[in-house]
Amino acid sequence: MFADLAALPPDALLGLTKLYNDDKRTKKIDLGVGVFRTPDNRTPVLKAVEGAQSRLVERETTKVYLPPEGAPGFGDAIRDLVFGGSIAADRCAVVQTPGGCGALRVGAGLIKRAGAQGVTIGTPTWANHHPLLSAAGLKISMAPYYDAQTGGIDFDAFYESAARLGPGDALLLHGGCHNPTGADLSTDEIDALVDLAVEREFLPFVDCAYHGFAKGLDEDAYVMRRLAERASEFIVSYSCSKNFGLYRERTGALILVGASADRTAAMKSHVLNIARQIYSMPPAHGGIIVAEILTDAALNRAWREELEGMRRAVVANRLLLVKTAAERQLGEKLNYITRQNGMFSLLPVSDAQVLTLREKHGVYLAGGGRANMCGVNDGNVGHLCEALADVLAG
Repeated sequence: MFADLAALPPDALLGLTKLYNDDKRTKKIDLGVGVFRTPDNRTPVLKAVEGAQSRLVERETTKVYLPPEGAPGFGDAIRDLVFGGSIAADRCAVVQTPGGCGALRVGAGLIKRAGAQGVTIGTPTWANHHPLLSAAGLKISMAPYYDAQTGGIDFDAFYESAARLGPGDALLLHGGCHNPTGADLSTDEIDALVDLAVEREFLPFVDCAYHGFAKGLDEDAYVMRRLAERASEFIVSYSCSKNFGLYRERTGALILVGASADRTAAMKSHVLNIARQIYSMPPAHGGIIVAEILTDAALNRAWREELEGMRRAVVANRLLLVKTAAERQLGEKLNYITRQNGMFSLLPVSDAQVLTLREKHGVYLAGGGRANMCGVNDGNVGHLCEALADVLAG
């Protein structure tokens, strides 16, 4: 049966990690896969997670399946975290999923069942959006979003594309810390898009993968809370990988907001049915940990402090890179990076220059020049800026 099945090339981003690990040079920099890192290149377990996990191990008496909607208390805790009490509980349903990827795939299946033919996404976007959403049968349309000349957003062009959407269409919005650019919508721009969604009746689909990494938990929830005030229906893919550090636990949620309690219940029933056809039940460990942290005052406080520490560390790395670039022949070329949010920015290099950075200087970037700002630190920023100056000078 498989004799004629040709092997596919390895995933570009995961393959980049292997290339970095296999590189024997001592002077090398990993700015590839999007995980938080300390200056000594570790991705530690959060103390709040350790506390919740120890409690879980002590009291766990079974490995029986979770309910299809997820760990007890998880959904209510995520709803309160995202909306802060600004939405009626019966209008909002939360279903735990295997990471944000699972939420995106199941959400795509839901809107496909509802009759949507496609989803519009700003360009560029996270590489995995295309396969996850198209796997549900949705057509992907790309709209202008990032302005490489300014390191900001071409909002007029993005808004113009959204203004052509209508009932039966969906618009994917990044919920802060845009991947791969770091260029986020302002509150005024969010307001304009929310009003447009209400007027044109297209469905907003928010991908919230870095909640708390831009300005803070409440500030980063602005788009979702504004939609809760104005829009009759929308959905959110939520990931706990970055803000809880639960990467390998695959913990996420699909948040459903309907025009009424009955509408939301119908949406949830279809989500559970779609999930049953893909993975059946969500993994337990991460969901129980998140519920424990969010419902325990001491753990919640500790987690928020740790998350704020990670956020501030990424901001500091951005400032460090821009300051060092100005001192190392790059002038103001990277100044736009301080106006962006989250883990990622696009460095002003071509794909050919990305290859040169890797082969000549041991600097590992994802395609398009995407750099994980968590990989920048005092020990490597000088080498990074010298390498950039070299390739940009030709």
